[in-house]
Amino acid sequence: MKLNRIIVSLGVIALAAGCATEREGGKEADEPVSLSQVPPAVKETIKAYATEAEIKKVEKGDVDGKIAYEFVITKSGKDSEVTIYPDGKLLGTEEIVPLSEVPDAARKTINDQAAGGKIVSTEKVVEHGKTVYEAVIEKGGKKVEVSVVPDGKLVGTKAVKEGKE
Repeated sequence: MKLNRIIVSLGVIALAAGCATEREGGKEADEPVSLSQVPPAVKETIKAYATEAEIKKVEKGDVDGKIAYEFVITKSGKDSEVTIYPDGKLLGTEEIVPLSEVPDAARKTINDQAAGGKIVSTEKVVEHGKTVYEAVIEKGGKKVEVSVVPDGKLVGTKAVKEGKE
């Protein structure tokens, strides 16, 4: 009986620790919201990027401990994400781009990183006014995301979890 209580207690502790780690280590789930729930300053900023018809999804979430609104838009056949703080300040944009639109130096680095593998996708990410190109590369049955600045410098790599691209 005592062993059962110990096992159950350990299970509860492990479950609680796992939940806490997921909350702190990972990004908490974003909450879908309607455009009418978005602050007026955010609406003004998003107008520069998309019409109401081009907005496909709006979510309210947390970015580095601050509330932010993320818009998924489709404009001229291209999918993008625009993230805006409640005061209307633009945090950043992410746009799926073909490899041919990546600057030469950055494209060379991406191709070098992909040697022996396949480039699955490329994105242009602008955050706090700085541009980075991200590419998901599949090699040896694993996927990795590389981040490269326009001048070709590799600034980061990370493993891609299944279903995340």
